[in-house]
Amino acid sequence: MTVIIRQFEASLDDSKQLRHLYKHCTVDLNLPGSYCDLLRMSVTYSMSALDKLIHDLVIYGMLETYAGRRQATKKFQLEGVSIQNHIDLSSATVPPAEILFEGIVRQKTSHLSFLDPDKMADALSLVWDEDHRWQEISNAMGRSQRDVKTELRNIYKRRNAIVHEADKDPVTNTKMPLLLEDSERIEFFIRDLGAAIYGLVY
Repeated sequence: MTVIIRQFEASLDDSKQLRHLYKHCTVDLNLPGSYCDLLRMSVTYSMSALDKLIHDLVIYGMLETYAGRRQATKKFQLEGVSIQNHIDLSSATVPPAEILFEGIVRQKTSHLSFLDPDKMADALSLVWDEDHRWQEISNAMGRSQRDVKTELRNIYKRRNAIVHEADKDPVTNTKMPLLLEDSERIEFFIRDLGAAIYGLVY
């Protein structure tokens, strides 16, 4: 289980390395031109790390529940599978049913993103039977629920602007500014958020 949080931290370290590269280009070498795209990549890496963490927690938790090693949540009990999946699971020998179930869950969640606060809370309900999920997460971070959700939403919007809109202002068609401090703050927030969620869910 610890491998999940270690992978999360390693991905965030990749984000940090991009900031180091940015500083090396702009401060140490004083190279001409703009290197802000390195900071944009850093933001994207941070959010990708969080998305993967939530996916991994959900997949692992659902597998543990299916295997009887974790108590089923209300959301898990209502989650449906196709008739074909049910037939396959009922008769599975090679590969074992647990492996087959993991594949089914991975396929169902592969196209989903859990970066929006509401979608993240809904996904976590598959493995965490807590009615006030964001309140518990915020308490663990020592911040208000409103602040945490607002900051995550703002980072999510910025990440979408970077990934889907080239981070350009729709009016001026120029890239929106991004400071080193912005990228650093985002990574620190994501690191704290991920650690809080991991500690509460597992």
